[in-house]
Amino acid sequence: MRAFLAAVVMLQALITGDCLLCEKCLVSGTTQCSGIFKQCPPDVTHCVKGLENNTLGDTVILTAFKDCMDPSEQAACGKGFQFQNSGFNLQISRTCCDSDFCNKGEVEVPAVDQTPNGYKCDECLTDQSSGCTPTGGIQCTGEQNTCSTFYGKALRPGIILEPYSMKACATPDFCEIYYPVATLVFSYELFCAPAKKQ
Repeated sequence: MRAFLAAVVMLQALITGDCLLCEKCLVSGTTQCSGIFKQCPPDVTHCVKGLENNTLGDTVILTAFKDCMDPSEQAACGKGFQFQNSGFNLQISRTCCDSDFCNKGEVEVPAVDQTPNGYKCDECLTDQSSGCTPTGGIQCTGEQNTCSTFYGKALRPGIILEPYSMKACATPDFCEIYYPVATLVFSYELFCAPAKKQ
C-alpha cells in the first residue's frame, strides 16, 4: 500500500512540477515514525527528520517527526537544541537533506554530551507562568553555554495546557532559532544570556 501511495505522489510531482518530495509523519511515544510522501510547496528546498525529547521529572515524552522543512527554520538544520535543569529537559535534534525522499528511513539521534563544561546557571521550575525564584545553580554540560529563562504556558504531547516558569542551561542558539515540534508554547517569554565560567 505504501509503495502504491509513493507511486501516486511521484506521478503527481511529474504532472504538477519540480517540487521536492518528503516523507511526513509525527508520532509521540516513539523514536521512529513512517508516513506518506508528500509534495512540498515550491519554496521548500529541504526535507527534515528528527526527534523531540520532552522530559519533566520521570515523565519522558519522545516525538519522532519527518516533514518538508519550513524555509524560515532552515537555520536549525544540523543543530541540536537543549534546555535543561534538574527537573526538566527539552532536547530537539534535526537532520536536513535536499533531495526527493531523502528523509526516509530511521531517525538518527546524536549522542548527548553530559560532561560538565565549567559553565553554571541559576535553575528553578514552577507551575506558574509569572516567573520563578532560583533554587540553586546547575552545572551546564556539553555545548550548553547559555542561561535561559522561560515564562508561559506549554502544551506537552498528550498533556493539558499548563503554566510553567523555568531557568536552565541551554545550547547557544536556543533563543534565536528554537522551533518546537510537538511541544507547543503560548503567551510566553524566552530570554537567554551568556553563562559564566565558574
